[in-house]
Amino acid sequence: MTFRRMAIQIFKANLRRYLLFFLCSSFTIMVFFAFYSLYTNPDFNDPYQVNGMVSGNLYAPFLVMRVFAVLFIVYAQMAFLKFRKSDFGLLMVLGMTSHNIRKIILLENSMIALASILTGLGAGTVFSGLFFFIISLFVNIGDSSFSLTLESYLYTIKFFGIIYIAVIGVHLLLTLRYNIVRLLKESRAAERSLLHGKITGIIGVVLLGISVYDMITHYSPDDARMLLINLGVSMVGVYLLLSGLGDWMKLIFSRSTKAYHKHLMFSSDLNYTLGRSKIVLSLITFLVFITVFLSGIIFYITWDAENIPVKNNPYDIAYAEVFGKNSLPSETLSEITDHGATSLISHQKLEYIDLFYFKVFLDQNINTLIGSDYHVEKDHFLNLALVARREEWKNQRPEMPTFEMKLSSGNHTLLSQGLIFKMVFNPVPNLMNGLHVIVNEEDYMALKAENMDAIGNLQLLNFKDWKKTADIDTKLNAALAKYNKDNTKSWYGNERHEALVFSTKSRISEYLQLQESGRFGIFVITFVGLIFFGASCIVLHFSIQTDLEREKIKFGKLNKIGITSKNVAQMIGGPLKVLFFLPYVLGIVLATVYVVSSSRFEMSVALAPFCFCLLVGGGYLLFQVLFYYLYTKVYTRKMLAHIELLDTPTTYNTRCEFNSNYDNINK
Repeated sequence: MTFRRMAIQIFKANLRRYLLFFLCSSFTIMVFFAFYSLYTNPDFNDPYQVNGMVSGNLYAPFLVMRVFAVLFIVYAQMAFLKFRKSDFGLLMVLGMTSHNIRKIILLENSMIALASILTGLGAGTVFSGLFFFIISLFVNIGDSSFSLTLESYLYTIKFFGIIYIAVIGVHLLLTLRYNIVRLLKESRAAERSLLHGKITGIIGVVLLGISVYDMITHYSPDDARMLLINLGVSMVGVYLLLSGLGDWMKLIFSRSTKAYHKHLMFSSDLNYTLGRSKIVLSLITFLVFITVFLSGIIFYITWDAENIPVKNNPYDIAYAEVFGKNSLPSETLSEITDHGATSLISHQKLEYIDLFYFKVFLDQNINTLIGSDYHVEKDHFLNLALVARREEWKNQRPEMPTFEMKLSSGNHTLLSQGLIFKMVFNPVPNLMNGLHVIVNEEDYMALKAENMDAIGNLQLLNFKDWKKTADIDTKLNAALAKYNKDNTKSWYGNERHEALVFSTKSRISEYLQLQESGRFGIFVITFVGLIFFGASCIVLHFSIQTDLEREKIKFGKLNKIGITSKNVAQMIGGPLKVLFFLPYVLGIVLATVYVVSSSRFEMSVALAPFCFCLLVGGGYLLFQVLFYYLYTKVYTRKMLAHIELLDTPTTYNTRCEFNSNYDNINK
């Protein structure tokens, strides 16, 4: 038989294994392509067509999707080759060389990689259109249209091509260590690792403790890099904890002779399962953590959508008129505010000087507006940070030490008198392109005298019921855009950008944006969560099937000494419970700590995010319980059928004797 003929025969014989790996790879590529096509859709990323809060919600899920694609493809490849190693050993017994094995690996994996990429791109082309259509049902995407770019195809091919080349290259290098005995025993051997033992478990617990403590005490919403490092430390801690958990469980059982004999089989199986499956358990823990973490954040923000706009906007509607922009006649403004769904109860103004890079306010005007008692000394100024957060933000915002007043008589340097964190007024768009400073009357009047054309006024409006101001806000923005177009020169040469910069900042607009963003976020996270749940089920299936031959041999031998079907079910169910539920518990607990820490810092609350994490985690666990019940039932039935465990009269006496001895050991 020629080598080519043998390769074809091997491919046919293992078609079922190839098919599962091929489908997993193709599905991953399809989903990745759909996300990337939406992520790079120019219309979807156009802030004039789609709210930036909506499109921004795609960044974190897509980042996670990239990490997931790498981990899932790598593990699927590892599991697939784990299946094949015993076959390679048999082929080497028949005279095949390591060089021939490498050619088979290269041929098989190259064919699967190429077919997966082509199939994934084809299915992704169709699915991405459906994905875009479903999203349009959840959020307002304006005039955005579905489009596919050449970049989407090229990036997907490059991304997965690099993964496949790297994985295949590593496996080709590992073939240098292949020998017949090791390959034949591979399916029955636990994963070899230098990281094991009780000390390893202790180090894992310490790393988890450090990451949790750092998250609780030093979380910074502006430092994404530190958050990723913290997450990396947590995942390393989880892996080390799982690496040493088997030894710790064995030690705990051995402390009591009665408990050791009672759980002898379970202890042995558990130690082996944890030693062999720590990579699997770590990967599932990561998937569960990401799902619960993102879901908890999105659900809480959506639930708290009514309070967030109130914290961020002291006034129902605000806009700034400066340099002739937004100088709406009072009659036009009254026409809009007097004929809305709710009545106007206050209209205040706050004067300021717009120096482009700096917005200068008078301390007395600020005091009159908010009832404060700020007093800026001569030759000093106050830094004003429009932040609706707590005192912890003082560590995140640097204080500007000096402020140069440019006067005709020369520059005058003011020294900082401190930094104020307070949402004094709404963060109006054309006010947020510079730093805010507060000065005393003498310095303010000196600046005002030389910058009369830069005098601006903040118009601050409050209504009886801000939730009924949507129509008022819409009409006011339309009137401002029309006035600026008809009476002023365009600054940006783009009507949409001009309207956006000189628009209002209102509670109702932020509330509606948060609701729309929340709906989109919930949809995306639910979609990603279902994918991750399916991936965790597949990973578990790969892990269990890798050890199937060993389990068949073990239960086959136990069958000869009279084991019953009830005993088999108990022995199968114990280790599988750990495999199915331990990573879920670790992932949910870790995600809850992260969500509560971040929400406590940013939103000064902890109970509501904690409840949402438990809700999402509980739902995830419920799905896993159902999957465990169905999978264990099918797996047990197939195992019993394989070992032909039937309660026949010829084996009844032997089994009774075995059960009696087994019960005596437990006692």
